[in-house]
Amino acid sequence: MKNYLKYFPQIFPVLIIFTVFKSWFLPGLITAGDFWSYSSSLYQNWTIFQYAWSPYLNAGFGGFASPLLWISFNFSLPITIFGKYLGVSWELMERIYYLFPFLIISFISSAFLFRKLISNNLLYLLSAGIFLFNSYILMVVGGGQIAGIGIAYALFPLVLYLFLKTEQIFKEKDIFKISLRSLLAGVIFSVQAVFDIRIAYITITAVFIYWILKLIENNNFKYLIRSFVFLILIPIITFLALHAFWIIPTIIIGKNPVESLGSAYSSLDAVRFFSFAKFEDAISLLHPNWPENIFGKVGFLKPEFLILPILAYLSLLFVSKTKDLRLKTYVLYFALLGLLGAFLAKGANEPFGEIYLWLFNHVPGFVLFRDPTKWYTLIALSYSMLIPFTIFKAYELLKSPQKFQISNFKNQFFNFQNLFLILTSLFLILLIRPAFLGQLSGTFKSVQIPKEYVRLEQFLSSQESFFRTLWVPTQQRFSYYSAKHPAVPAQNFFKTVEYSQIIKKIKTSEGEKLLQEAGVKYVVVPYDSQGEIFLKDRKYNNGIYQKTINEVKQISYLKHANGFGKIAVFEVSNPKDHFWTTSKSLTLKYKYISPVEYKLEIKNARKGDIIIFSESYDVSWIAQSSKFKVQSSKFDNKFNSFVLPADGDYNLKVYYTPQDYVNIGMVISGLTLVLILGALIYFKKRKI
Repeated sequence: MKNYLKYFPQIFPVLIIFTVFKSWFLPGLITAGDFWSYSSSLYQNWTIFQYAWSPYLNAGFGGFASPLLWISFNFSLPITIFGKYLGVSWELMERIYYLFPFLIISFISSAFLFRKLISNNLLYLLSAGIFLFNSYILMVVGGGQIAGIGIAYALFPLVLYLFLKTEQIFKEKDIFKISLRSLLAGVIFSVQAVFDIRIAYITITAVFIYWILKLIENNNFKYLIRSFVFLILIPIITFLALHAFWIIPTIIIGKNPVESLGSAYSSLDAVRFFSFAKFEDAISLLHPNWPENIFGKVGFLKPEFLILPILAYLSLLFVSKTKDLRLKTYVLYFALLGLLGAFLAKGANEPFGEIYLWLFNHVPGFVLFRDPTKWYTLIALSYSMLIPFTIFKAYELLKSPQKFQISNFKNQFFNFQNLFLILTSLFLILLIRPAFLGQLSGTFKSVQIPKEYVRLEQFLSSQESFFRTLWVPTQQRFSYYSAKHPAVPAQNFFKTVEYSQIIKKIKTSEGEKLLQEAGVKYVVVPYDSQGEIFLKDRKYNNGIYQKTINEVKQISYLKHANGFGKIAVFEVSNPKDHFWTTSKSLTLKYKYISPVEYKLEIKNARKGDIIIFSESYDVSWIAQSSKFKVQSSKFDNKFNSFVLPADGDYNLKVYYTPQDYVNIGMVISGLTLVLILGALIYFKKRKI
């Protein structure tokens, strides 16, 4: 019995992981929310080489993609390597690259941080448990934000430790060792930013707060310069150089990626709408959507969660009695992180909600946080450090004589102290009991792709000519799309979420002409297999689905295509090609080279003829030959067009010029990576 019990603290967290995330360890597709699946035919949409134009933005009509290339690289890397080259299915790939790494890194990095900074006792396992099993991250992961926020969140403790470790060795004279630590911090921080730039922003905020605390503690100019260089300057330069492939074109072109998405992402009204958490929710580490995870449905405060901040901030009482200045600094630091996270996570809500609105309007980068709940990350890390520290100190206070033991086991496993630990752990488990009872949805359940979507994918992908598909009212997660066959969500295309307005616009003769000019060949009403689209009062409504199909069937110019089961597919006659012309004499052929380049063969052109390129208008598109260059002009207030300046037959290159800056950035990023690897090898030879 004794031999078995001593391994219980290590085995117990593993059992919890398998219980909560059991679907991840069983066969089946994991997809929900923002975490979409990719079939093998969709692998062709991705490449490690990055492009300044994405055909999938702006409702399938393309857009300037450089500000988003950091997240694009996150998907293109595994899909290209595992999917294209190794032929790995998405079901296996999502586990290898996202799901299992999230579990492993979250647990190990938080446990490692606690052991290195707070205490080397077994409560590091409790620290890891709090960081991995709290209502915030469970809702984030369940909502499908695993590939971005999830992995970046998992890396947070590790990145923070590397920064703090860099500061710890400032007193050493070996400049190479300090430089290595600083460089490593910058590299791992850059990796974190690939997964989610917002969590990276939160990380650097946490580092900045620690830096301020250490400046106050040291209070000398030499430390200021030294700490700025190694704690801020070198890591930031490393980040900028490694991410040059998207930073350089974004800065030079000067387009604000958030403003281009519209007021729904950049207005104060959007911040107020997304401020779901109240201060009492945030400080209790209670996600406002726990446990249903239904967008916009905010639950009542659950009083038992108020125990968490009490346990966390009791650490300040315990640490005040210690003489360990280093430990005092860390506890104070994590307490400040928790309070700051709670204040920011509530967003525009009281108290002092206007401060968050001011920050959103005036602080660089803060516009990324229209959803304030991202700041729960600070609370989760804070409590994962402070609560185990409080419990450990309480555990030490409960040391009692032998007569208070409730068992006479020689290993004293069931003494009063350990009973306290067991009851505390059970309470923390009780807080997230829906996770253990299998009541969480989203990525906690596996699904199967309906056979209707497999047939539709085969049908669409087999066609060689360019066309778009219009999805009414919006795209379904198993829908097929590619650069040759972009998917167009009708809600985005017609800029309305009202079903009646979408159908009304499609019905008209103007709607028919618009779809033809946009290259839409098929109108699709999706089978809502996951209950995400046809909703009424946040629940799936089959009546809305049937009504939508019936109304689309009544549109005279649409021809119903059979054979797709619950997916209703309708064909539009005579859609335009990707490139087309209003001229009756001109003929053209084109060849797709990449998302930023096409080759055109022009015959019988007359000066003044217009070629329409049905991608979202952007002045940076050009058409050039050996003799002239034509800049794009707007056609019908939507598309690109090129007015030909010469008669005759000739070839044209249609090119998106910001790609030149992406290419420069990729060279800089690549050279930086090579230099960093060389530096690490050099440092290793010095045995640092």
